[in-house]
Amino acid sequence: MRTAEECYGCLEKLILKTVSLARTDKERREKARLAGLAVLERDYPKGRIPTQIAGEAQRVIREIAGDTDPFRQVKAQEMELAARMIPLVRRRFSGDLPGLLKVAVLGNAVDFFKDSDTVAAEMMAPVEFYLDQTAEFIKRLADCRRILYLADNASECYFDLGLVQELEKYAETYYTIKGSAVQNDLTMFELDQAGLTGKMKNIVTTETDTPGLDMELVPAGFSELFYGVDLILAKGMGYYETLPEIEGRPPVFHVLMAKCAPVARSLGVPQNSYVATFC
Repeated sequence: MRTAEECYGCLEKLILKTVSLARTDKERREKARLAGLAVLERDYPKGRIPTQIAGEAQRVIREIAGDTDPFRQVKAQEMELAARMIPLVRRRFSGDLPGLLKVAVLGNAVDFFKDSDTVAAEMMAPVEFYLDQTAEFIKRLADCRRILYLADNASECYFDLGLVQELEKYAETYYTIKGSAVQNDLTMFELDQAGLTGKMKNIVTTETDTPGLDMELVPAGFSELFYGVDLILAKGMGYYETLPEIEGRPPVFHVLMAKCAPVARSLGVPQNSYVATFC
């Protein structure tokens, strides 16, 4: 998915938030702000993938500010909320695959541009997939040997756990996280903090520091795994923006909340609706 008109303002907002969160001095903060905005001005007119612009801008900001993880406190707060909410959410749904998919997508309601009360309310609201190919997903599991589960936000790990463990009954499942910090995405640090590293059989990292997935940045080992699986389950909008650009990819089942207008338009759904669909 390429940049739409609304992407400029959203990317600018992300850059400014990253700069404001960085632990640094005033001079370096201003240099980081200008450098991040320069990436946006340079790349936005080229019609690049929004997440790639976001990743490069944030990388420049981290380097100049000297802060490897500006969103560390944001992630900690989101994980605290998720740990508190997951018992309440789990009891609302069955423990079968359709129910666990709904639990997983509720974790995707987390958004660092929303306040915690709004997110908590969304987590307790009814869940209906506007696009729902759950039955097709379950049908395809019968022929799967290996599944790549692409995780999104750090706090979603609590909501993913049940689904990952259920998928492990069907096929070898690889829970995939980021190699190093980028915005509020999940890394091994947060997964370990949550106490979940021993509760999933296979945990791998993309070894990248960008939202979504950029195959030009991943190592050969991950590329081999990616193209060798039978099915990909991808959480969140970053993967929806990037995976369709990858030629020869395995079938991808997207599980997400369509938080922004361009993604919602692309999917043909109302903004802030939930989808579980192959794309």
